[in-house]
Amino acid sequence: MDHSLIVTQNDKVIFTSNQHWLYPLFELEDFLKQHPIDASELFLRDKIAGRAAACLMVYLGIRHCHVGLISQRALSVLDLHNVSYTYDRLVDQIQCRTENMIDDEMSISDAYLLLRKRAGRVKGLPVKLDAVSLQMEEKRLLDKVDLFVDRGEQLVIHGSNGVGKTTLLRAILGFVPLVSGTIKVGDYEVGSSAWKKNRSMVAYIHQESIKNGFPITAGEVVKIGLGNSRLTRNDAEMKVEVAMRRTGSFYLYDQLYNTLSGGEKQRVSIARCLCQNAGVFLLDEPTSFLDQRGKDDLLELLYEVIHNEAPTMILVSHEHQWAQRLQWKSMELKGGAFC
Repeated sequence: MDHSLIVTQNDKVIFTSNQHWLYPLFELEDFLKQHPIDASELFLRDKIAGRAAACLMVYLGIRHCHVGLISQRALSVLDLHNVSYTYDRLVDQIQCRTENMIDDEMSISDAYLLLRKRAGRVKGLPVKLDAVSLQMEEKRLLDKVDLFVDRGEQLVIHGSNGVGKTTLLRAILGFVPLVSGTIKVGDYEVGSSAWKKNRSMVAYIHQESIKNGFPITAGEVVKIGLGNSRLTRNDAEMKVEVAMRRTGSFYLYDQLYNTLSGGEKQRVSIARCLCQNAGVFLLDEPTSFLDQRGKDDLLELLYEVIHNEAPTMILVSHEHQWAQRLQWKSMELKGGAFC
């Protein structure tokens, strides 16, 4: 069988794939993560490459390639990023819907995330609200609201204080009863017995996760994410360490959580979510109590988590200007409805 993708290093074949569409390149990504290989030293041979495939090659760090059939739009990407190439046949465009989904203004990083979602390589789970009404102390906060956030997507919900943003997140967590309607996360309806067995798939990051002086360390907070998982002590410690290193918080492992700065607490909280292996992250006013440097650091960390894990994220904030920097889909909650 002819391989759809062949990768060589110093003329030695180190990777092949017989998959179709963009899957060979995603398989190559998995291979490169497992082997200490400099992608710029590799030579890639692909049967067909359009703009999407070219963006993935650039993202992976490929610098040299040969393509059987290539589109003009792919060449523009390779030229822009100084990738050397040869090809057998050039066409104006590959007849593929994905080819038209990546425009000239899209960065390689954003193109990668879009393609990863299209390929179904995301950890995120869909969140769906169907005619949901919420009420707190006789005040109707949501009135028959519909909302759908697809797997691996990100949404900012903004609005003034008291409109029900936090209450909505708590309802998704199953902590607030619905007046009417249903909420589903993945295949489970919130509040059902099946949901209760799998509720760890949703993680919550509060603006101040722990408000009292309880003597708990940062490492112990992250370990909460393991829940009742049956890991050996060594495996549990390793998972906690990996999550904290990924968020740049491992140096805080033995420090008391209540002594940390706002930015440090957010890093520890996100490490807990990673340790929890959650598919949905709910972030409640995460920039509260953060200075500008802390907000910048959080923005960078969220982007890193999105590109590595691709979870579904719903973030609520009254800081509209900061939320705009995320460049996520945005909705305003006002008068019991989204607008």
